[in-house]
Parts: sequence; C-alpha cells; structure tokens
Amino acid sequence: MHLNNLQPQSNQTSLFLKEPFFSKIQRFENYDGFFIPVLSNKVKTTDFITIDKNNSNYFCLHETERVNSLLVENLSNKPLLILNGEIFDGAKQDRVANESVFVPDNSSIEIKVSCVEQGRWAYKTKAFSRGKNMFNYHSKGVKDLHNNSTKHNQQSGSIQDNVWTSIQNKQMRMGVSSRTGSVNDTYEKFEESLSSLRKKIKEEDNQVGLLVMIPGKYIGLDLFINNEIFSKYKERLYKSHLIELIENYRRSSRSPEKEINSFMLHLMYGKEVINQKELGEEFSIYDRDSQITSNALVLNNELIHLTAINNMDRRYAR
Repeated sequence: MHLNNLQPQSNQTSLFLKEPFFSKIQRFENYDGFFIPVLSNKVKTTDFITIDKNNSNYFCLHETERVNSLLVENLSNKPLLILNGEIFDGAKQDRVANESVFVPDNSSIEIKVSCVEQGRWAYKTKAFSRGKNMFNYHSKGVKDLHNNSTKHNQQSGSIQDNVWTSIQNKQMRMGVSSRTGSVNDTYEKFEESLSSLRKKIKEEDNQVGLLVMIPGKYIGLDLFINNEIFSKYKERLYKSHLIELIENYRRSSRSPEKEINSFMLHLMYGKEVINQKELGEEFSIYDRDSQITSNALVLNNELIHLTAINNMDRRYAR
C-alpha cells in the first residue's frame, strides 16, 4: 500500500509521502506492537555527512552558556546532518537534539537540545560524542509535540520539564533505578531483551523508513531520503521503539489499519508551518486535538528526514 493512496494530496508533506510504500506488518510474540518497514524503489544520492564514527574527525560538539543549546562545529567540506532524537553523551549532562538540522560545511552553529540526564552536573568527559542510543520514541514524540506547539503559537509549559518528566515516568513504570536520571540507564537495564527482539525484525533491501504502532501509546513514522541514510540510524531507531514495546508486554488481536490510515490522513491534510534553516527548510505540523505532529527537513526540494507521531497516551497530551 502506498502511503498516499487514501486521498488526493493537500499539503507539502503529502508530496513526500507520494512515492514510498508500506511492506508487510511485523508482530512480536507476547508484545503488543506493529512494525512496518517503509520501502522505496527510487534511487536518490546524497552529498552530506552524519554524526558517526567514520566522520568523527570532521565535527566537534561544544557546550555553550545555555543548557538548551550546543555549538556544533562542522570541519568538513560537506553539510553535517544532526537528527532529531540523537543523543550526545558526555560533558556535564547528556543531551538530545530537539530537531533535525544541517550544519553548513566549514562552519559552526548552535542547535537546540534538551538534557536527558537530570541528576548530573559534572564533567564525565570534556567533549560530547555520539550516543549509542536515541531518545526513546514516545518521550521524543512528547518533546516534539511541545516543540511544535511553539512553532504553531500554542506553547504551554517547558520543553525541558516535559523531557525530564517523561524519563522519570518511564523509569518508574519499568522499574529502572538511575542515580542521575539518565535515559541511557533504561536501555542498559533491558539490553538483553532489546537484543533478542532486534533479531526478530525483518529488514528489506530498499527500506527507507519505519512505521510503528504501540496500541494505546503512539503511532510513529520516520522516513529518510534513501536506504544508505536510514541504515546509519536504523539500529538506534529500532531500539527507541523496542524499549517502548517492552513496556507493552501483552498481545492483543486488534488490527492497526484504521488508526494508521487516520494518522496518514492527518499528515496529508494538516496545517503546515515552514521554517527556514541555515540550510534547507522545515515543514512542521501540529494538531493539539488529535495529538499528531510531524517535522520534515528538506534540502534542494528533496526530503532528507521526516519524523511524525500520534500520541495516544493522553496522560502526556501537549
């Protein structure tokens, strides 16, 4: 099924959903969740770098005077992609990127971040490094809802408070004890379960994204420009969903199609706000009533990364 075969297109986001299509639904024994690979037969090339070990000599991440920002220095001759939800370990507190953004070649910019380790304010290392995890998906979605409410002039409360609260609530529900309130401690406790579940996920050669539904919690969609870029993030992305799946240790007989179709229609018809970036532009959607939000980073009219969520857990409505 193509992602856009429900209705004629209506906004810019719907154009990005025109060509990719869903593969078969994957389920997990004893867990209530649906994983659906997103595929594309279109070949697209890229000319930028990402935060990974192969490029570690080409970027530096520095603290600023503000906890909610980092200075990113790009030492390469190509743009550097920072992905929404990426965790940066080190310095006085681990941080998470609040949105996807490009750092132009041979330049430095400040990016918006949130702290994901409330109880530490002492140097672990002087420099930041790429974390082995991404922000667990539901918490990232609550952050994105709040972040986009600001862009759509409907802000309420503090993004940072929402991030800390979501981490604390998850650790309490999952029985995680963390001296510093670090989101990484949640992943560490369930490392074996995460590894076992990861082996059950079936990938496809032309996969460019992933749609996940955890009933009662969220529907999440990530879509990348091509398989190469998806592959750079897939392991951390899978874990960010699997840690949510572990919390849903039960199996229901419900079908996800109706809720997924409704989610996709909201993305295709939602009101967009366009934000110009240092490089490229961002199309964001925010619907307070449905608790659906999305962000699409576009460069030279090509979608680089789209992330979207439908928050079904009204305890964390924003």
